[in-house]
Amino acid sequence: MIKINFAKFIVATPLFFIVSCNAAQSSSQVIFKCNTDEPTPIELVVSKVGNKLHLDKFTINAATVIDSADFKALEKSSYHRSLVTEHSLSFRDDEIEVTVSDFYSEEFHTVKKEKTVTLQKNDVKKYWVCDSTATSKLASIESF
Repeated sequence: MIKINFAKFIVATPLFFIVSCNAAQSSSQVIFKCNTDEPTPIELVVSKVGNKLHLDKFTINAATVIDSADFKALEKSSYHRSLVTEHSLSFRDDEIEVTVSDFYSEEFHTVKKEKTVTLQKNDVKKYWVCDSTATSKLASIESF
């Protein structure tokens, strides 16, 4: 009886690890999340699935603005000088560009942390500063 249970354990253990590894590979990680009510309510989520970045959600006044599949180009950039760091990620198409940014400054003896979203569509630019619940892991992504 003990040998049979031990054999079942030995057979089941590799299956458990295979399932765990597959789940980890397909899980998504939130890279940037922004909510704000000013000047208009928005919610935006950028996620990383495997090695790909996706604009998972972008709503203005609870209406979906953009489908992530529409974007043809993606660009990550970082800027650093003494006391200032900024990381940004831009999603682009022919008529639209969405840029999320994480800015940090200690200039002029003042700490300034700001996460922002910029939408440019048909030569009209809209800008939001995210509220205090915003999260960013843009610094963890290498520029490309």
